Amino acid sequence: MDKLRLDFFDIMGYLIPGSAMLMAIWITADPGILKLQDLYGFLGKISANMILAGFVVAYTVGFTMHFAGSFIFYRMHPKMIRKRETATTNVSNYWAVIREYGDKHLSILDRWQALKALAANMSAFCLAAIVMCVIKWILCGYWEWLCLIPVLILLFFAYTNRARVFADYLDKDSYAVFESLQLKNKLPPTL
Repeated sequence: MDKLRLDFFDIMGYLIPGSAMLMAIWITADPGILKLQDLYGFLGKISANMILAGFVVAYTVGFTMHFAGSFIFYRMHPKMIRKRETATTNVSNYWAVIREYGDKHLSILDRWQALKALAANMSAFCLAAIVMCVIKWILCGYWEWLCLIPVLILLFFAYTNRARVFADYLDKDSYAVFESLQLKNKLPPTL
């Protein structure tokens, strides 16, 4: 544990969505924020120590959100699971041989995976933020919070669509690597 390292996936897939969720929870729970204009004062409350401590919590929240983001993604795009199964019946072996023999291509595949996770997790955030807007409206009574809901719904659909696009890029690029390096021959025999 002498070198704690965050990679691109950690930042995009966990830290950014987790930070957004953490901020939304804090805004919902803070009784000093009644209207949207109160957010200006809220940002002034955040210190450097709070940001550093928040990274650990945000990462954990983002990691947890990944389950919700993946669930939502595969519920909205069930064909993506079947598409991966067409290359081989054993998806684990498919990725194992790509990792073993496709080292030059892993960075772009990791990038597509991280961007897909970011988009899927942000779609989960949008659903949670809708609930938090309703809670804030009930607590404060200001209609401004309800006005955010259509924006969050649009963002939800934009994020889920973007996750589908990134997943499609990941599938196409991984299959291209699989085919161009002729990795089908390197798969273990099926029983």
